[in-house]
This record gives sequence, structure tokens and C-alpha cells, in this order.
Amino acid sequence: MVFDVGVRKIQHTRSGSFFITLPKAWVTDQEIGKGEELIITFDEDGALKINTLKTQKRYYSEFIVQIEDYTEENSLERCIKSSYIQGSDIISIISKNTIVVERKNIIEKATSNLIGTEVSEEFSNKITIRVLVDPVRFPLHILIRRIYTLVHSMHVDAIKSFTENDEVLAKDVINREKQVAKLYFLMLRQLNLSLSNRLNFEEICTSELKIDCVFGIVLARDLGKMAHYAVVIANQVIRLKDKKITSELKEHLKKMSSFVVTMQQNAILAFFKENFMRANRVINSITEVIAYDLKTEQEVLKKVDDVGMTIGLITISRNLRNIANSAVDVSEDLQVKHRPKTTIKRELGAEQPVDPLELI
Repeated sequence: MVFDVGVRKIQHTRSGSFFITLPKAWVTDQEIGKGEELIITFDEDGALKINTLKTQKRYYSEFIVQIEDYTEENSLERCIKSSYIQGSDIISIISKNTIVVERKNIIEKATSNLIGTEVSEEFSNKITIRVLVDPVRFPLHILIRRIYTLVHSMHVDAIKSFTENDEVLAKDVINREKQVAKLYFLMLRQLNLSLSNRLNFEEICTSELKIDCVFGIVLARDLGKMAHYAVVIANQVIRLKDKKITSELKEHLKKMSSFVVTMQQNAILAFFKENFMRANRVINSITEVIAYDLKTEQEVLKKVDDVGMTIGLITISRNLRNIANSAVDVSEDLQVKHRPKTTIKRELGAEQPVDPLELI
């Protein structure tokens, strides 16, 4: 919500310093006293932002969850995750009656999948979850790199399990998705804390790369999708473990995977380097991935009689294409926020209006 505090004139001292007065309503609301330090930052578009050093230390956020409101399957677990992502420090789960063992197991499961959470109090009708994670210890660029490293390894190992018929490795890929999910939820929490001004963004974005909050959320989503597609491939590998797949088909899918891995790498490099042209090459590469996918379909339909094997192989190819599409999404989002090296700001109304008829 934005509050209008009116227009203020810039004043200056004899020494040449410039200053403006702060709105009294804001100072009172923030409980700012004489001599207190403020953090002043400005965006690329020139907007000035003022925060107090104590903003994130002034209060904690407690979410109270009435257990009877979440009777549908998985709704309680999802509510706990949502509370965590939105930045709650304490999640109090209360019930009108005794909390049954089945509900306690759901709460325990949800807590185990969220980094930095623990059950601190447990009564017959109330369970308190505390979030102890220190946001400053998890800078955004570190989280992104860690998620990407996991996603990349899942993709590579899923295809390796396919070419080597390694069921154990395929199951390991599936298990790794839990770790991706944990980091994904933590990243969303960090971004939400920043967007709500409970966390100074510079504290979790300490690298030279300044990550846009909205773009960060979109990037996290795309990386999460890549992990999911790798899991789908691994599941197909397990289903195909007793099938005799020709070396030609294995080699074809291996080459397709290698090409998509390069797209993934270039997409994340383009993100960290803010490299518009590298991102552009990723986007253009999708046509070759589509060609790989179509060739898979043609070869499988021509040479494979087993329906189960046909579905499995096409599914693997299609999810490699899905991973490539997610890499394209990352690159397109980067290009959307790209600015040319030279930009000119002109006053509104400075140019002569164009008669619409002249455009016809």
C-alpha cells in the first residue's frame, strides 16, 4: 500500500548540502527517535528509498493457524509452507480439540521440509513452530547457484541412469528434488521478506549482481520446473529398466541431453552476467531442441513396437524439451529487464505530438 505524504521542497545549507524534512506521520509510525540512523538507497530509475536499521528487528511475525480450517487433504501442510514463505517467525497451530497423531505427523513432515524450522512447543491443542533461519546467511546469488547446481546434476544423472540402466541412480535423482524444494522455499521467503521491507535487500544481495525481486521469484519457479522434469525422466528410467533399448536411441537422447545442458548453462550464465546476447542464443537454440524431439518421436514410432517403451522414450525426449523451454524462459525474462547502454530521459510533453493520421 502506498501513502501520499505530499510534496516537499529541497532546501540547502550555506555549505552546499541539500536536505528535505521527513513526514511526521512516517517518523511516528516507525518510532524513530533523535539521532537514529537511516539506510538510504536509490534504484536505477532514480527512486529514493529510506529504511530504518531496526526495521527487521522491531517485531516478529506470528501466523496463527486454526487446524479446523484445513481439513482437506494436504491443505494443512501447504498452509504451513505458505506461512514460512511469507516470512513468519512463529507459526502457531491451534485446535479446539486435542490434535490427533495423524495431524502431528503432517506438521512434522511440513517442518522437516523447511530450512531452519523446528517445533519449539507442543501441547494437546497447540503446536508452535519457530523459524530460526538467519536471512543474511543465505544471499540470493548463493541460493540460486546452489539450486542450479542441484538441478544440473539431476538432469545429467537422470540421463546417465537411462544410458547405463542404473535404477539406483534414478532413485537418487528423485530424492534430490526434496533438497531443491527446501532451497526454493527459502529463496521465496527471502524475496518476500525483502518485498515487505522486513529485510534490507542489500543484506541478501551482497554480490555485484543486483537481483530484481520479481525476476528472482520467476527464476526460482523456472529452476524448480527443471528439477521436476528431471524427476519425470528418472521415473521413466525406472519403468524402462527391463526394456531392451537400442544403442542408437540411447545415443540420440544422450546427444539431445548434452545440447540442453549447454542451454541451461548459458541461461544461468546470461543471468549472472546480464548478458543479453548469450540469452538470445539460448532462445534461438530451441529450434534445434524441437528438431531433436521430433526425430525421437519419428524413430521410436518407426522402430519400437512395445507401447510402454514408446511412451517412456517419447516422455524422456519431451521432458528434455521442457527443460530447454525453461532455460528459454529464464533467458526471455532476462531480456525483458535489459536496458541499452545509453538511455535518455525526456520531460513529458517535450516532443511535438504526432497526428495519428500521419502514421497511416
